[in-house]
Amino acid sequence: MIKIIKILIFSHLFFTVGVVADLYNKSIINNNIKWDKFRTNENVKNKILWESYDENKIYLEDLSDEIPKKIYTDQTNKYTRATEFIPLNIFPEQGDISISTEWKSSFYGGQSGGGTGQQNNSLKIDYGLSKNTQLTFYFAEADDDLYNLIQGKSSKYFWQNYAFSIKKSLFNKSKSSTKLSFFSSIEYWRRGSGSNETINIFGDLSEKSNISNSNFLTSFSFPFSKSIGNKVSYFFVPGISFLPDTLNNKKSYGNNLFISNGLEMNFAKNLKIFASYTNLLGPGNNSFDRNLSYSRVPIYSYGMNWDLNSKIGLEGRITNSFGSTPATGILTIPSDNKPLYSLNFTYRPYQDDIKLNNLNSKDQLINFGGLSVNNALIPKSGISHIRFNTDSSGNLLAYYAYSLSNLFQLELVNIGHVKSVNDSINKNLNYHYLDKNNLNFRLGGKLLLFSPQKDDLIWTSLRTTFGRNHTDQGYAFSELINTFRVNQRMALNISPKYFYSGVESFGALGISSYLNITDKIQIIPEMNFALKNNSDNNSTLALRYKYHPSKSVDIYYSNSLGFQDLGQIIKAKDKKFGIKFNYLL
Repeated sequence: MIKIIKILIFSHLFFTVGVVADLYNKSIINNNIKWDKFRTNENVKNKILWESYDENKIYLEDLSDEIPKKIYTDQTNKYTRATEFIPLNIFPEQGDISISTEWKSSFYGGQSGGGTGQQNNSLKIDYGLSKNTQLTFYFAEADDDLYNLIQGKSSKYFWQNYAFSIKKSLFNKSKSSTKLSFFSSIEYWRRGSGSNETINIFGDLSEKSNISNSNFLTSFSFPFSKSIGNKVSYFFVPGISFLPDTLNNKKSYGNNLFISNGLEMNFAKNLKIFASYTNLLGPGNNSFDRNLSYSRVPIYSYGMNWDLNSKIGLEGRITNSFGSTPATGILTIPSDNKPLYSLNFTYRPYQDDIKLNNLNSKDQLINFGGLSVNNALIPKSGISHIRFNTDSSGNLLAYYAYSLSNLFQLELVNIGHVKSVNDSINKNLNYHYLDKNNLNFRLGGKLLLFSPQKDDLIWTSLRTTFGRNHTDQGYAFSELINTFRVNQRMALNISPKYFYSGVESFGALGISSYLNITDKIQIIPEMNFALKNNSDNNSTLALRYKYHPSKSVDIYYSNSLGFQDLGQIIKAKDKKFGIKFNYLL
């Protein structure tokens, strides 16, 4: 059954890629805004008459805040790099900013670290200095045990990178299919190994110690590309990466010449697939194994870029590149050469957003979210979603999310503490995430795939979060949420969920309904079915009252362990009463 939940979530996501691409293009042409003519007077000055999808007319004021500072209609799928060390001959518009965050991880934590995987997370900020010049700032950090044991012993490592790059077009005529650019980076690399509990690979392997060092790195490359028709582009990138060849008199990576080849194909206007392959020519190396033997291995990468709209972009790829800056991108995961997955989120603040029809009064109550079962709606762009709840068992949850787009909500603060723990929970699961000292910090996002606000039949969203507890063990939580209105009084919600960790993994199914008593009062029954153990099935019953257009309060009775991700799909040993405050500001 767990495999079915996995297949349901991921097959549904990939199925929607082509559909959403088509729906997005249609929604830009027909966004259901209907204009009525009227004379300007003091009563209607600076107001626009807007018809929502349920034909209820409302007046909106101060729409100047909704207009983006810049609108670039040709910005769709302008990704400026294939990987960190393979720049493309694509440039942002002058003055444009693009912010990208990347989660790069192994599929497994390794023999030494365990957990969900070893990550190298990064932030990239692109700026268009001119039409043919791009500046980029990078920050990346990795901190874990080496993937493999070294002589049967664990060894911690630490990477931290600050980098700055410039890319300048050398030949980039608009009508030419051939383009050439120059790319260069300068970087500051802090690197450490060992601890008081683990050995140091740059010291005596029989002793537990730590050592750290800092180096300045540089890289250069000349990206060349040629368009093959309207859909395909070939790129060829020769380059060099200057890395230190020793650390504390022990062997390290050294300088490397490399040659990259790759292809991009525009599968749709806002969907691109790509692949690249890089050969290293030396004289240095880019990988070492459990015996600390260094070698040169090819670097591969393949995946896709998908723009939800001009504002929001997603990228997924498989690669063996662990470094997240131009100079370190040729390096594999420390102590091995393993395939990794990379999830990249791109935000372009000055771009246009997809337009959605307004919610009616009944759906505005649903927009405050669920309790133990989330729903698929997200607040419109620029709205902050704040939640806080506590209950008679002493559980606490603080939540803050911000809608970067009408289609994407970023969860910035998701901090939960569970006090009443079920003794039947797996001991390892209990220790890592739910023990008496637990305090779970999580980050994530919610992506709106379908919505009646853009003429779809139902709301469908994909929500994913990551985070860690005080034990430094993390888990991933993902759910495919489907919400649909049965009639004017009732809406249903079905949410298959999946919990993934190095300790244990299992699926669950959340089902809830929203019963409108009035436009301000709603009854919300919820149930969660944990597919690993029927004893974890739980239920929640809540009464919601909207006392302000942007504020509501929930009074609830529940035997769910908690409302933060993992807690939703576990039954508590005691039932409790609680209160939850909701704000949309």
